[in-house]
Order: sequence, then C-alpha cells, then structure tokens
Amino acid sequence: MADSPKFALVTFAVYAVILYNVNSFFWKFVFIGYVVFRLLRTDFGRRAMATIPRDFAGLKLLISVKSTINALFKKDRPIHEIFLDQVRQHPNKIAVVEIESGRKLTYKELNELSNQYANLYVNEGYKIGDVVALFMENSIDFFAIWLGLSKIGVVSAFINSNLKLEPLAHSINVSKCKSCITNNSLLPMYKAALEKGLISKDIHVFLAGTEVDGRHRSLQQDLQLFSTEEPAPVDGLNFRSVLCYIYTSGTTGNPKPAVIKHFRYYWIAMGAGKAFGMTKPDVVYITMPMYHSAAGIMGVGSLIAFGTTCVIRKKFSASNFWKDCVKYNVTATQYIGEICRYLLAAKPCPEEKEHKVRLMWGNGLRGQIWKEFVGRFGIKKIGELYGSTEGNSNIVNLDNHVGSCGFMPIYPHIGAFYPVRLIKVDRATGELERDKNGLCVPCVPGETGEMVGVIKEKDALLKFEGYVSEGDTAKKIYRDVFKHGDKVFASGDILHWDELGYLYFVDRCGDTFRWKGENVSTTEVEGILQPVMDVEDATVYGVTIGKMEGRAGMAGVVVKDGIDIDKFLADITSRLTENLASYAIPVFIRLCKEVDRTGTFKLKKTDLQKQGYDLAACKGDKIYYWVGSEKSYKPLTEKMQQDIDAGIYDRF
Repeated sequence: MADSPKFALVTFAVYAVILYNVNSFFWKFVFIGYVVFRLLRTDFGRRAMATIPRDFAGLKLLISVKSTINALFKKDRPIHEIFLDQVRQHPNKIAVVEIESGRKLTYKELNELSNQYANLYVNEGYKIGDVVALFMENSIDFFAIWLGLSKIGVVSAFINSNLKLEPLAHSINVSKCKSCITNNSLLPMYKAALEKGLISKDIHVFLAGTEVDGRHRSLQQDLQLFSTEEPAPVDGLNFRSVLCYIYTSGTTGNPKPAVIKHFRYYWIAMGAGKAFGMTKPDVVYITMPMYHSAAGIMGVGSLIAFGTTCVIRKKFSASNFWKDCVKYNVTATQYIGEICRYLLAAKPCPEEKEHKVRLMWGNGLRGQIWKEFVGRFGIKKIGELYGSTEGNSNIVNLDNHVGSCGFMPIYPHIGAFYPVRLIKVDRATGELERDKNGLCVPCVPGETGEMVGVIKEKDALLKFEGYVSEGDTAKKIYRDVFKHGDKVFASGDILHWDELGYLYFVDRCGDTFRWKGENVSTTEVEGILQPVMDVEDATVYGVTIGKMEGRAGMAGVVVKDGIDIDKFLADITSRLTENLASYAIPVFIRLCKEVDRTGTFKLKKTDLQKQGYDLAACKGDKIYYWVGSEKSYKPLTEKMQQDIDAGIYDRF
C-alpha cells in the first residue's frame, strides 16, 4: 500500500529536522538512512524484505552445491569411485532392501554384486563407450547393473518399462546398444517388437533374473563365475564421461535419450538432497520407476551422495505405502501429484499416523490439496521442485511455500547473474514473443512465460549436454534470446512468476502434455491413429479433467462416412493398447463432424482443446471415454460428464 501524501510530508519534515540538528559529518548517514527507509516503504521494498531469508537460503545452498561439485571436478573421479567412499565408511550398513523378494544387501555386498556384473561384461568383450539397454522393473539389480557397467565405461540406456512395439523399438534402436537386459515379465513386450521386425536380431538379450526361458541367458546364473573384486581401471574414464541415457519425450516425437554424464548424475542427486536436508541415517522409499531421473537419480542416487538406505518396491501401491513406511522405518520418500491424490483417496489406516517419514520430495503437489495432505499424514517437510532430465537449470521450493515449485529472486537486473529465466510466449501459437531488436521479451514478477536456462559452454553445470541425436539437441535451443549470439535451453514448460518471486507450474507447451506422471507426445499417439483406414484425419491434445493432475489425452478424429462406429472403436482400441503405454492411450475420443482447419489443412488443435470433453461445447459430436478396467471406449453421457467433472468417476 502506497504512503499517503500526509505521511510522506511528515517523514520528509522529520528528515529535514534531523539534518538541521546534527553535525554535517553525519548528513550522509542520515541521507542513506532516509533513502533506505523510503525504499522499504515502497511495494518493492516490502516484497524484497519478505523474501530476503528465502533468497539467502538459496544463495547458501547454491554456494554449497557448487563448492562440492567443483571439488569433485578437481579430483575427476568417475561416480563408482565416489560410491566406494561410502562402501569404505560403512561396509556393513544395509544399502538396499527389495520389498517383493525380501532381499537385503549391505554396501559391501552391493558393491561386490556390481563388480560381478562389470567383470561379466568385461569377459563378454564390452569396452568404454559401448551401450547396454536396461529394459527392467525396479530392483536392486537395476542399480547394481548400471553401476557395474559404469566401472568399465559402458553406458546404460534406461528404457521405459511401459513401452510397447514402435516406441519401445525406437528407444532401443536409437541408443545403438549392443545388448539389452530385461526381466521375464517384460520379455513378451520385447519379443513382440522383435517378431514385427522392429528391433534388430543382432542385439543380444539377457535376463536379469534366475528364471530362464530356454533361449536367453540368465545373468544371475553366471554371476557366481565372476570375481567380486574391482575391475581394472579404464583409461579415459572420469567425472565428465557419459554414464547413462535417460529418456524424455521432450516436446515432439518419440522418446529421446538425454545424455547424463557422471558429474550431472551426482550433481542432481547431491543438489536435491542438500536442498531438502537429506542425511546418512535416512531410509529412502523408492516406489517411482527407476528408469526416470526422479527415482533413478534423486532416489537411489542418495546411496552415492549421502550413504542412505534405499527400500525398493517394483511399483507404487497406495494400500501398502504407509505400511511399508512403518515396517522399514522410512524417513524420506518421493512423490508426483498423482501419488499424493491416490494416498488422499485411500481409506485411513493406523500406519499413516505411526510412520517416521519427515520428508517427501518431488513435483506436482497441487496447492489445493497441499495443506490437506500435510495435515492428514503429518509430513514435516515437502520438497517441491522443478527440473527436466536434460535441462541445465533447476529450481526448488526451500521454504514449504504452498503450491510453489521454486523461486527466482525479484531484484532488478538479477537476470544477468541468475541462469533461470522466464520469457514471454504466445500461448495460442506457441511462438516466442520478440521485441523490435529480435530479442525475446523477459517476464517480470506477476507474469507467465516459458522457463529457459542460460547456456554457458565454459561452465559444465550450465552447459546443455543434449541428446544422443544432434538434431534433437538443436531443437531444444533458442538463440538470440537476451542478447544477440546467446543460447538458452528451452524447457517446454510454462510457469507463473508471482510478485514475491515464487514460481508455479502452469502447463506444457508444444505438442506434449503430462498425464499420470509421464510426458505424452501427441505426435506419437497421432502416428498410431492416422494410419487406420477409416480415419481421414486425427489430432491429439491434452485436456484438463475433473480434479485430476495434468492433462488427459483426447483425440479429435474425422472418420469416413458410413463406417461401423463400434467396429472402428474396437479397431483403434486394439491398435492403441498394442502400441502405447497405458498412460498414453487417449482418455477421450471425439468424432468430429464439422471441423475448422488451419491454412495447411490441419485440425485446429487449440479450439478443440478449449472445448475439451464438454458435450455442449462440442456441438453434438459424439464423445467416448476410456474405461481402463475393461480396456474399451464407452459413450460419454451428460451424467458421466458431471461425475468426471466432480471427481466422482476417475477410473481411467
């Protein structure tokens, strides 16, 4: 609130009286004091004062993280040697627990297991730079295998275990792997892609279990033949070497392998842990997929960065979540928005009050349920953050500010020193807004824009390592942004920057939406629908749905006249379920009778997205919704639409 004229005159009068009555030597101090006082009375001054503790904590964290990582750059050791420091400190401490099997390994035993995998692959002739695809479920061996492979310089490609046919084949083929390790439960999906000729028969397949199928080699059965001692050091293997590929859908097309180097893996794990106060005694509960950076780096990476204990479950289970936390004395675990919603929807149980979980960190906890979630389950610290697997900049919510995923200081000209910025985007077209000089328009507090990270080639932490494909890398770089000749990483995400500097996730931009914690590429889904003979045109987009997080997939389809709709729905259901992961299957199908098209004859996606699944807005077009339990589409009625909007029905 601005000062009144009367207050301004009074303060000026006081200032004049003080100047008149003090020695001229003190005038400059009085003047400075008056200027500071007046500045703090402004709207900006009040906002700046309110955020100083947060900004100071952020600066302290940044200095700590950078000093730690810079010290490791000087030593230039690969990540397995950093892990060996933990092994030497507490060899007999339990490192990992596998819930389904009851298996437990100490740090010493886990390291010896990874050594056996390393020595096995040395015996197979693998060398630095070779690639092995890991198409596996969560397990102790997932971690042990990639850690062992890293000791001999072999790169692991973390393949999404939900993928089928074309997306699965693409992920494996683009990695240029020599072999693939999978589980018995996932082998049928691999075989299906192989039988259709989508995957080369030259790629060797190994099983990561004791069971055999008569055709594929079981690694566990062979491990006893190999030494538990450290493999011989590899020339050229260091902190800047490539460790693994983690896939991201980016903004268009099939999953793309992002290049994760040893230092980047450690930086993400250590930085997130320091931000939220993780320590050696923590027991970390892993329920999210380890092929993603959340569990695969920030989760199990705590073993390497902090010497924690990790309790691993194959898949998230709402009914077992708090029971596991109590049984295994869990103190920290991860979430995405959907996990929080599932836990709130579950029936109360005694364990939700008896657990020792003090920290839950992740992304997507909506402000609308934040307080309810914290209050019901008694979580002392929520660590909401924002970042992308391949991005060069990340943000964190350090002070439990409800709904925020991080912050940027609001001080003028801070952009020259701060690597994260927001730039204005035309939400209708997705195009960047540029000024008369051809540069992008930066956002100020109170505005919404796309988050970008300034690329500095000489700074390893701000360099954009990109993807395996140089073409994919180039698509994620904006040029001439803040000055001519500069470059930034384009996150593809729209965030809002409030008056206090807090940031809030708004939406994805481009041809991607987020559903059930996964990025879904619209072009990938369109590629499955468009070849269907009865489809004249199809476009896929994300729509907000009831009270659920993210956006649900919806396909606007133009079909040929006179077709049998029931047969058509059965055909596309078969095609979608065979080719797509469950989260990528469109929740709604809209059969468009009259459609507006762009100048290039494409369906106007923005108009369809605004109309969503609202039967009234869709002007009589038939809409069908996905019934996940039956794997079929059913006609959407007004009553069902109301139930979906109210959150009564959410079984997609």
